[in-house]
Amino acid sequence: MSEQSIPTLKHLYESVLSRYETAPAITFENETLTYGDLDDDSSRLASALVDLGLQTEERVGILMSNRLEYAVVDIALARAGLARVPLNDMLSAADVEYMLNNSKASTLVVGPGLIETARTVAPNVSTLDRVITIDASPSAELEGNYDVESFERLLKTGDSDPPDVSVSSSTLAGIFHTGGTTGDPKGVKHTQENLALNALAHAIELDIKPRDRLLLMTPLPHSAGLIMAGGLTQGSTHVITQGFDAEHALTLIEQEEISWTFMVPTMVYRVLDLLDEQEYDTSSLETLVYGAAPMKPDRLREGLDKLGNVFLQLYGQYETPDLITVLPKGAHDPDDEQRLSSCGLPTTMCEVMIVDDDGEQVPPGQPGEILARGAYSMEGYYKMPEKTAETMDNGWVHTGDIGKTDEDGFVYIVDRDSDVIVSGGMNVYSVTVEEVIQQHDQVANVAVIGVPDDEWGEAVKAVVVPKDDTIDRNELKTFCVDRLANYEVPKSFDAVAELPTTPYGKIDKKQLREPYWKDESRQIS
Repeated sequence: MSEQSIPTLKHLYESVLSRYETAPAITFENETLTYGDLDDDSSRLASALVDLGLQTEERVGILMSNRLEYAVVDIALARAGLARVPLNDMLSAADVEYMLNNSKASTLVVGPGLIETARTVAPNVSTLDRVITIDASPSAELEGNYDVESFERLLKTGDSDPPDVSVSSSTLAGIFHTGGTTGDPKGVKHTQENLALNALAHAIELDIKPRDRLLLMTPLPHSAGLIMAGGLTQGSTHVITQGFDAEHALTLIEQEEISWTFMVPTMVYRVLDLLDEQEYDTSSLETLVYGAAPMKPDRLREGLDKLGNVFLQLYGQYETPDLITVLPKGAHDPDDEQRLSSCGLPTTMCEVMIVDDDGEQVPPGQPGEILARGAYSMEGYYKMPEKTAETMDNGWVHTGDIGKTDEDGFVYIVDRDSDVIVSGGMNVYSVTVEEVIQQHDQVANVAVIGVPDDEWGEAVKAVVVPKDDTIDRNELKTFCVDRLANYEVPKSFDAVAELPTTPYGKIDKKQLREPYWKDESRQIS
């Protein structure tokens, strides 16, 4: 295959932006950008960034809540041959600082409401040359050894013709930070080809049709941004919100005739509860994709009854962005309890293999680690060759999830090999939380686990060994609120005399979890 025939994200965006020029692309609150608007704005920003001296593959952090400008920045970076570093607006300042340093970002684009975070973080990022602010304050608020630029000024001064930069399929296009229960988050490298194929895969696998009307309410730096890329390839319209409210979501579905949406299970539950109290017209809704957290089969059956056969599940991780398996609508049989607990079949561009501790494939029904190999799998971890070697083997990505398959090839996740807690669709890394709690002078030792929760799927629980017999739970919670992202803060604190350990002297989290999960099927999707 020639280099010209291999897709790039830059070429993909430029093709669809011109193809659907007059169609509405993104709506936020009372503003709409057409595909032509996106084409012009992203071209001007890309040109301005190149004029500022940014070179191909330089890393650019995007610290922004959901808004129209997020898409402009995202597309502009691809067109300029730059690599985006998405930063969820729910991250703590310490997380943002680490990710910018880890990716050696030269530029940070910061949205309204997050200037204070940027002011705190930017002076501690040695590679940072410039900060670009949106609807923001004068440069005096961001003093440091870097330039401060206005997003609005760059749009005015940038050339309407896209910059003449050389971008190939192997050009670095993104570093997405993931993590585990040990060590710091890892920067997952994706190329222009990876992300172009991933965008097309999202459209195909998640049943995004031309001119669909998508409602996106989760953070664009996370799954919603990858979904938007897929929707853009189809000329779809994206209605985006900052945050989720069940009443607002159902109102938008009714008023905007939404045909497609993505929700984590917690959001689905709140929508279903509200439908018990009020009537909304959801007849336009054809597809509701869910994932990123466990969903109880009884609530899924309730959803099928109230909303119809609209449900589609995805399972993935940043190493193989979002798409390893999909449980299609046709497999959502309310009378088939087992199939409802599956995370689906491998996607068209991805293979799945279940292996034992020796790396040998196991037969259907036998549990083992899930390995995935996709056309859009990561190139590796940024500046972490040893971690890359641990995770990748001949293109296969070790997911760290324990699963099995049935005779029909459907995949079932049994447990996590790591101790990641999935709460409300967000990954919470227990060691990160433990390291914070351990700093408190009341705490002798601590273990953080996930416990069943009807609303959040899993709730974060801290099991603490006090230094002096008792703990002040309110004080510990306040301590965590000041140092962690809101979804990482434990919802409950237990005090115990000692923590159980394995024969190897490690804290036995499996034993800690057992009392809470003994009547549950611990599924992670």
